Amino acid sequence: MLFLHETHEVVAGKMAEFEAAVREGWRPLVEERREARLLWFWDHTHGTGPSYQAITMTAVRDWATWGAIVDRMRTDAAFRDWDRRVWGLRREVTRKLMLPTDWSPLRDVDLAATTPVAETDTPAMFLHDTGWPFPGKLEEYAAALGSIFLPQVLQSRMIAVEACWTTAPGTGKHHEVLLLQRILDWDRFAQLITRGETGQQRGGWMVEGLRFRDRWESKLLRCARWSPRQ
Repeated sequence: MLFLHETHEVVAGKMAEFEAAVREGWRPLVEERREARLLWFWDHTHGTGPSYQAITMTAVRDWATWGAIVDRMRTDAAFRDWDRRVWGLRREVTRKLMLPTDWSPLRDVDLAATTPVAETDTPAMFLHDTGWPFPGKLEEYAAALGSIFLPQVLQSRMIAVEACWTTAPGTGKHHEVLLLQRILDWDRFAQLITRGETGQQRGGWMVEGLRFRDRWESKLLRCARWSPRQ
């Protein structure tokens, strides 16, 4: 299974309209044949990074399905109508296809299941961490996240690892890993932000990870109220 990761640079003041376009346009179009499914729609939270940026993640059955979706984007009237609508709302989109690691909690999605359209009053918060391992260390880095970082997270119960992906060849940087974590205990996470790592947090993965990479980027994301997954 493939996962389509899209970073959308939205026109200032148009985020609500863009959300509606994805909810009412992209989601039904991409899901109608039950070969793909929108999983998440996130806003990049104010004060933590670029303004008016949204990120979406869509599960796609396989490469053939993605090829068919791309062809429909070019030839299907409904897709073309949606395309015209959305380009009045965003400046740019960066797409990459991602592959789940062997240990990722999320590897497959039931594309045939019916997911009701619903909203929540308490949108979930996520950490979207992108790491760039040293050249030639991609597989070792991905494996170490599963064998060293994941047990540490399970013990802390502050966050939960939802998924881990690597960028598929030909769709972005080769040495790149995306780790998606849901924040479970906001009070403890807020303390981590204000106080930094303390005690055992300074050891463990914060030390071991430097064997495989020394650069990463964290984004704090908030699910849209209607996001299929929270």
